[in-house]
Amino acid sequence: MNINATLLAQAVVFIVFIAICWKYVYPPILAAMQEREKKISDGLNAAKKADDALEEARIAFEKELSNAKAEASEIIEKANNRATQIVSDATSKAETEAEKIITSANKTVENETNKAKEDLRKQLSSIIIDTTQKILDEEISKDKHEALLKKAAEEL
Repeated sequence: MNINATLLAQAVVFIVFIAICWKYVYPPILAAMQEREKKISDGLNAAKKADDALEEARIAFEKELSNAKAEASEIIEKANNRATQIVSDATSKAETEAEKIITSANKTVENETNKAKEDLRKQLSSIIIDTTQKILDEEISKDKHEALLKKAAEEL
């Protein structure tokens, strides 16, 4: 093998080519690769943070949901208790009102009965007086009439 000028010229050109590439071509390529690696690393970190934030949000959501369910159950229980109390109060008021109406009706019936008895007594005494007047053929005075009514009332 001979080393001639062509081989030496090719070696020099190759070394110059490597030097030019080393100085001007590789640094931008290496910079682009490092930048791309940094972006990928940042993207992975951001994805990990997003996953962590998503997990925290899911846990917070579940906690809030369980709190809301407990609060809803408590509100429903309070509403049911209040409804029961309202029904109970309404029933008590209705019973009290019914008792008042019955008592009032009984008093009214008793008053009407007493009135009817009194009217019957007056009518009866009037009939008796008229009949007695006809029988005796004389008129009884008002004082005698009142005395007879009192006496009849005492006897009844």
